[in-house]
Amino acid sequence: MRGKARTNSLEGASWVRRLRSGLSLVLASVLLVAVVGSAYVFVLAQRGDGYAAFAGQVPPSLAEAPEEETHSDKTGLGQALPGTDADRQLEKMLRGKDQDIDLALANWLIASDIPEFHDLTREAYFAQLDAMTEQVRGDMAKMQASGYGGTDADDPKTRCQRFCSAIIGLQFSYTEEFREENLTAAQMKALYADPDNISLAGLLSTRRGSCVSMPLIYLVIGQRLGMPVHLVALGKHFYIRWEEPRFRVNIETTSVKKIAWTPDDSVYLDTEGMTRNQVRGSDLRNLSNREVVGELFFTRMSYWHTKGEKCETQSLRDLTCARHLAPDDPSIERTYQAVFNHHGSKPEYTSVDVRSKQ
Repeated sequence: MRGKARTNSLEGASWVRRLRSGLSLVLASVLLVAVVGSAYVFVLAQRGDGYAAFAGQVPPSLAEAPEEETHSDKTGLGQALPGTDADRQLEKMLRGKDQDIDLALANWLIASDIPEFHDLTREAYFAQLDAMTEQVRGDMAKMQASGYGGTDADDPKTRCQRFCSAIIGLQFSYTEEFREENLTAAQMKALYADPDNISLAGLLSTRRGSCVSMPLIYLVIGQRLGMPVHLVALGKHFYIRWEEPRFRVNIETTSVKKIAWTPDDSVYLDTEGMTRNQVRGSDLRNLSNREVVGELFFTRMSYWHTKGEKCETQSLRDLTCARHLAPDDPSIERTYQAVFNHHGSKPEYTSVDVRSKQ
């Protein structure tokens, strides 16, 4: 079904299949077998002289910590002592209100510890993002002046249409080598091994992305411009939802030539082969900013895993952070439980849970 002007309001599952033809991702559940098959010890705390590993035990550094230094299950990274400067900045941000979390900064801080981005400075990252944000703002103003999408600037549908059109105007492209419905293990490893494929920093640098990274440009620029955009996860896919009292649509961000949106959640359920009875936890709902940061950690966990044993510590630590920040995500929880089950220990004494156990 075609809408007015350049907007395509497409109903039915076929449009998602066409747009996604090929990129079926899940942040780490697709790597679950590989993760569980590795000889990991679960990382629960970071010490000043390196990482301390514990299996089903209360980390001593946490058990001895005074009340004000012990993290609750709703704030912070859920770690005893953040290690890098990026960790410390994230910890400070995450202890504030959810609506005050700067997702542009969170994306940078998580990317900054990835070796491939060591030559990308914070100034260069934000210069790119600032320029794109201003381009979107300017393009929306031009659309307002021309009457594109309607004459009422306060109409939600009009604003959404203009915003999506302006994002498409940034001219990002879809990573073609991963455009298949079922990626092989080798393709999946290649996808996650290159952070350009899965991070906002990589998307800004290469102008090419996946369904992991492409929703982030909508989300981050939308947050900066005060747009009611939210990240949504279901099964193997991520997309953006625009939601306010008079208007709610799901936006397929891997469409790079024209707007593709639908108000019908069942389109994604059908494509994922799921029923509403199979929806669990945070599936299909708007993620909070804190949960989005958890998903970023989960993505980085998969990146570390592709690097082998030398990065086991970073991988498992990121899984801990992901579960702490997004505990309702079914894929994160399954991965978290599977790692503990692999080692025959109960995932009940983590830094997230210490306060309630004391």
